[in-house]
Amino acid sequence: MQEFQLRVIPTDNNNFTLELYQCAYKKAGEKKRPAAELIGCLKGNTLNLVKHSIYEILKANNYDPKTLSAKRQTSYILTEELGVQAAILFQTLQPLSQSDRINKIASGISAMSNEEAHYWFAIIANGRRSSALKALRVLLGE
Repeated sequence: MQEFQLRVIPTDNNNFTLELYQCAYKKAGEKKRPAAELIGCLKGNTLNLVKHSIYEILKANNYDPKTLSAKRQTSYILTEELGVQAAILFQTLQPLSQSDRINKIASGISAMSNEEAHYWFAIIANGRRSSALKALRVLLGE
């Protein structure tokens, strides 16, 4: 099963940025697992608008959402299903600034089935990233 990590990066005035990493599989014969790959980050107004979605992801992974703060030093470990959902959320919302579009897209991603989320994640991760993200923004943002 694929593992994802959600890391809290403190910024100014007790604020923070969230970074999502996809952990690589350890290959046969290797002593260490390769470094995790940064999938995306959310910060500022975008993060504030989707905190409810982040809280739901944390709750589903048996974390207390109250632990999400600038003081947190350890990463949250996400299951594959919820990590894929978070990856789509982070990558789709990262460049957006319109609150109504951000909320619509976040709701659409939260409503995706596991199969649908894996489908979109596979398209994004395997070469057609920009066209897939654009399609998701159009599909869910209207």
